[in-house]
Amino acid sequence: MLMLLHLLPAGEFAEVLAQLGCPFRVADLPHLIDYYLARTSHGSTLSALVHAWVLARAHRHQAEHYLDQVLSADTADIQGGTTAEGIHLGAMAGSVDLVRRCFAGIEVHDDALLVEPRWPAELGTLELRQRYQGHSLAVSIRHDQLTISSRPGRQHPIVVRHRGADHLLAPADTLRLTL
Repeated sequence: MLMLLHLLPAGEFAEVLAQLGCPFRVADLPHLIDYYLARTSHGSTLSALVHAWVLARAHRHQAEHYLDQVLSADTADIQGGTTAEGIHLGAMAGSVDLVRRCFAGIEVHDDALLVEPRWPAELGTLELRQRYQGHSLAVSIRHDQLTISSRPGRQHPIVVRHRGADHLLAPADTLRLTL
């Protein structure tokens, strides 16, 4: 169940269950997460990755704990000796996806760049580059502010969607939003 929540947004998760004859209310998500979290053994570095994703939707402070586990899987050898056998590449790749899509909240939906950051204040500022529809974007996220700047060019403006509102961003423009 938690892996499905990792792969699908909450609304799609509820739709799939309804199609299977198991109605589910998104409001019940925290209870479902708590139920399965109590029954998980965490025998894999991928477990921390999935739990960080899922908990970011319901229990933010716990999500940060699992994010820390994912990021330190190899450097702290959290599996107790498996690092000598090789790196946990799936967890590493997943951690990049986790930071970008879950905590930075950057996804593409309906011809818009959807940005819904849930960035923890304790982590300071996140700065990253994003390519989207020919634009080279510089993204800066703090817990209270989002800034997206597009480099000069001849591309058409893009739509940046935040909290359901669409904002046009043209080349050489900067968009600043309060979070």
